[in-house]
Amino acid sequence: MTDRIVRPVPDPAQVETLGIRLNSPRGVLWQGNIRVSPNQSASYSQNLSQASTEVCPPGTPYDRTERSSISFNVYVQNSGQYGTSYRFDASWARPMLSPDCGESGTRTVQLNQALRLEPGQTSVIEGDAGFRLEVTRPATR
Repeated sequence: MTDRIVRPVPDPAQVETLGIRLNSPRGVLWQGNIRVSPNQSASYSQNLSQASTEVCPPGTPYDRTERSSISFNVYVQNSGQYGTSYRFDASWARPMLSPDCGESGTRTVQLNQALRLEPGQTSVIEGDAGFRLEVTRPATR
């Protein structure tokens, strides 16, 4: 008899697709479908660094750069008698420019919340600065 570690194969019935939309006052930051199961989380991240449209006068020590990012992680939690919930961790960083052509920075909003979602249900998590995470669990067939 040989000992071997066998990776559990997820039951296809346990894999769920969730619709995710991240919104800001500027519009949709990201939208798409992700798959999760009790042993598999889903995550997404995007970073952007680019020259600013605000040009500093010649001779200033900095060129303006704008940095922004979005990221989220979703995983399934089984809370025993309370059933299944979905844990969402999301963040949005947006540029913060100095009015005097000084070094620019970012402002960040974070969300961290668990939701119970029934099949066919859509829920929204509201954050500061107009950041919103909308999640839809499709109806079962």
